[in-house]
Amino acid sequence: MPRTSTKAAMLAAPGAMAGATLPRELPPHASRMDQVARRAHEIYEGRGGTHGKALEDWLQAEREIDDAMGAAAER
Repeated sequence: MPRTSTKAAMLAAPGAMAGATLPRELPPHASRMDQVARRAHEIYEGRGGTHGKALEDWLQAEREIDDAMGAAAER
């Protein structure tokens, strides 16, 4: 499987599921990075697709995915 950059993964990730913690479109075995990339793109789209906040979007997505993964592990 060819490697893609994080930015390319973020740009290619479709969907806008504002408020969702884990993207439902990804398979259960999707890597954390795939999940974060998908969620960061959703955050980007949710704020209207304005550029200049990629790092903030990524960090927010990491927090959300990590929180969701931690909650799932506690069950």
